[in-house]
Amino acid sequence: MSNGWNHQFGVIDTIYEEEPEFSSTSSSPSLSPPSFSSSPPLLHSTISAWSLSSGHQTDLLLRVQGTCFRLHKDRIISRSSYLKRHLTNLTEFTLSPPLNITPHTFAAIAEFCYSSRVHLTPNNVAAIRTAAGLLGMTDSRGYDGENLCHVAESYFNRIVGIDQEYASVVLRSCMALLPEAETTASLVSRCIEALVWDDYDGHDIDATCLNVVVEIRPQDFQSVVDSINARLPHHDVLYRMIDLYFKENKNGKLTEEQKSQLCNSIDCTKLSPRVLMECVQNPRVPLRFIVRAMLVEHLNTRRSIAVAAAASGGNQQDERESLGDILRRDSARRQTAQLKEAMDSTCSRIQSLEKELNGMRKILERKLNALNSERSASFHVMPAAAEERKIGRGGRGSVSSSALMYDGESGTPRMTKSLRQRLMSGLKNAFHRKSL
Repeated sequence: MSNGWNHQFGVIDTIYEEEPEFSSTSSSPSLSPPSFSSSPPLLHSTISAWSLSSGHQTDLLLRVQGTCFRLHKDRIISRSSYLKRHLTNLTEFTLSPPLNITPHTFAAIAEFCYSSRVHLTPNNVAAIRTAAGLLGMTDSRGYDGENLCHVAESYFNRIVGIDQEYASVVLRSCMALLPEAETTASLVSRCIEALVWDDYDGHDIDATCLNVVVEIRPQDFQSVVDSINARLPHHDVLYRMIDLYFKENKNGKLTEEQKSQLCNSIDCTKLSPRVLMECVQNPRVPLRFIVRAMLVEHLNTRRSIAVAAAASGGNQQDERESLGDILRRDSARRQTAQLKEAMDSTCSRIQSLEKELNGMRKILERKLNALNSERSASFHVMPAAAEERKIGRGGRGSVSSSALMYDGESGTPRMTKSLRQRLMSGLKNAFHRKSL
């Protein structure tokens, strides 16, 4: 595994990179230097190193699904409350069902008991977290470092929180670990929550990411549904997941009683109006659930009508109206509300654009005023004496050019009052000289 993977997903000290080959041969425990042909190579090395450093040989033979592990009892029972209860007076023990632990998973657990290291990936974190819960590896007292449940839980949270793709990987790895994966740590329901939460807007759920749930046995699916019921504040995703399960198991795999129990986990008051209407029209769900959904929809409609009537000062609605009339009127009211919402959004956008245009207009006006000021400065007025000499020489062009001023508001040229006075004075002087 690359360093980039370790850095991104917090892998805690790699133990082995490849799948080890396990031997199914059994043997009796021995206090002499043991043969570790049944253990993975790196676990073999770890146990051998511990024997040399402590001066004690292995004194426990533990079998997991036909695979033998020769271990030091004190190291194992110091980390596992379950094994401590069962190994007090034993030198041999078999981990048997209902403990859902494979030899590969137990090898990682044994390595942690010796070295406080564990190799975690999205593919094995569910198995190790489930096994740690079953073996009671939740106590840090008596040794340095964290307990395995906490280490696996921390890694699980980081993986699920990073990307929905990894949540999907973990979810699929949980399928072979049910029901323990759910009963010990709610792993399945938490993966489902992570998959749908980012896309959940209270109105629509894409259930395609939940196709894996159709592989779950009905009794295990019930425990997952009950857990999701307690975790999610909205039940749209719960309804869609159950409906998907009904759709994929329509060939008599589910009894009506099982369907009713699953639907009883759905709180209709926590469904969005759109999903509630789907429930009323869904032929796959039990009739009792349809009736319950209709009652909730009826109550919601009555409540909406009462609120609308109170707001508008209208009269109370006729209590004898049919449910169909109420639902149709409520549907029309919702469409009107949606149109009003769209219109409000459009008006808001237009107002925003108008503000932007006004701002741009002010900027352009400031730039135009600055440009006009520069132009006005270029048409400066000549001193009065020079002006009079030009007029005396008949310099009409100079008068017209110097008399022009630009209006800062309209941008059009204008003649100032002082310039007109000087012009009249110059004409008088000119006529006076001519008369002389």
